[in-house]
Amino acid sequence: MKDKLLRAISLILVLAIVIIGAVSCGGSGGDSGSPDVTDADAAPAEETTAETGINDNLPDLDYKGSTVKIHTFGYKDVVRYDGKGEGETGDILDDAVYARNLATEERLKVKLEYTNGTEDWGGFANEVQKMVLAGDYTHDFVMLESSQCFRLMLNGYFRELTDLPYIDIEQPWWYKTFMDGGAIRPERYYFVTGAFSITTLLGGSCTIFNKSLFDNYFGDHNELYDKVENNEWTHDAFIKYCMEAYTDVNGDGAMDKGDIVGFYNRGQTTVNYTSMSVGLPFMSRDSEGLPVLELGSEQALEWVEILYRMLYEDNISYPGNYDEGLPHFVSGNAIFYLGMLSDFIDAKLRAMSMPYGILPMPVMNENLEYMSAAGTVNGMSAILPVTTPDDRLEISGAVLESLSIEAYRTVIPAFYDIALKAKYADTERDSDMVDIIYNTIDTSFIMIADKLLGTGSFFFNCVVSSKKTPGEYMSYYESKSPAILKQWDDMIVSFLALGEQ
Repeated sequence: MKDKLLRAISLILVLAIVIIGAVSCGGSGGDSGSPDVTDADAAPAEETTAETGINDNLPDLDYKGSTVKIHTFGYKDVVRYDGKGEGETGDILDDAVYARNLATEERLKVKLEYTNGTEDWGGFANEVQKMVLAGDYTHDFVMLESSQCFRLMLNGYFRELTDLPYIDIEQPWWYKTFMDGGAIRPERYYFVTGAFSITTLLGGSCTIFNKSLFDNYFGDHNELYDKVENNEWTHDAFIKYCMEAYTDVNGDGAMDKGDIVGFYNRGQTTVNYTSMSVGLPFMSRDSEGLPVLELGSEQALEWVEILYRMLYEDNISYPGNYDEGLPHFVSGNAIFYLGMLSDFIDAKLRAMSMPYGILPMPVMNENLEYMSAAGTVNGMSAILPVTTPDDRLEISGAVLESLSIEAYRTVIPAFYDIALKAKYADTERDSDMVDIIYNTIDTSFIMIADKLLGTGSFFFNCVVSSKKTPGEYMSYYESKSPAILKQWDDMIVSFLALGEQ
């Protein structure tokens, strides 16, 4: 998805350091919304990322200090990384976010005014909905959780962004694979996400493993990297390691919390994260590009068989809750931890005394590509409310493009190259694994539609909540599918109607 970025990211870091060191206090006041474009149609600005050879086609623009109002979900990570940020604190990520915002203000001659909404996940979506319905939404655009964007989009609350001025969706600072994967019709967008959304990156799937434990049991942890690079990192391989590693530490013949297991099962989190990252979307598209649900397929049944075994058979995993998962791994009681890139900024993992490595999540079989889509739908996308005036579309597009460009140059290198690869990862081979994960940031359509249809949690509801065995899966699906498919059809009808408004 981001061709050439990762093999040149270290060089981009040099540019990031220069930018961070060179920026000064900026952003002028004023309210003029009319740009003074210098040869906008004839000559894009000579802003390039020379090290990657990727052109920045945003033209020279001067909005004469116009204030751009951005309404942001108030959750702390969103405010810190996707929003106003913490300012210059000396933390490499904080400083990079500050540089991103300041560079956008200086480049476009605008003032970014961030307003934080509630920090409640469902509450902010309701807040956005109420403000749109009231017709007095004064913000230019909104940072909202992608799955909530999907849900609210169907009510006609957002403007279509497919042809928003200055957005160059083919550039590597936009997550086009994610956007098309989560779109009802690819390349028709009502919400967009890209490098400006570090929270989307944080939701990327990963497998963290204890190198010392792996070496004790299997000899050399480098064979894990080999499997990934040879497209052999599958659930069959993962399960085999987990089974062979199980150790009844106290010898009581029962699995206890102090035993050494393959991985710690965190319930719905583990089921959803793995299901969204097996390499399958569990949907297809018809001749018109519209989604067709595939939860009743043979591949879905095959995944349920694997999932059931991982959770309940062969002493592969230990059952627990969300909060116990990482401490259980850090204490040395599990070889693997199934999580997200956000775990690498968790103090508990950073304090781990034993060396750990990183891999993508395993795929269901060798014919599938790695898919880093665990919690990406919880990251932020940008939407423009229908209340956004026509004369604010241009400046909104320019700001979003600039924020993504500058995040690509400063925030992504700071997080990826320093925070991940240099500080927390253990070897160059771990860095290679992060390359793979970053290149496969994606979304699962059934998960982005989960808040609307419940499809993303379907496997959890079947195997865990309803305690169905693989042999009962098809009958379970048949009992649930009429209602789901009716909602699915209604979803498509609502989407198609958006183009008629």
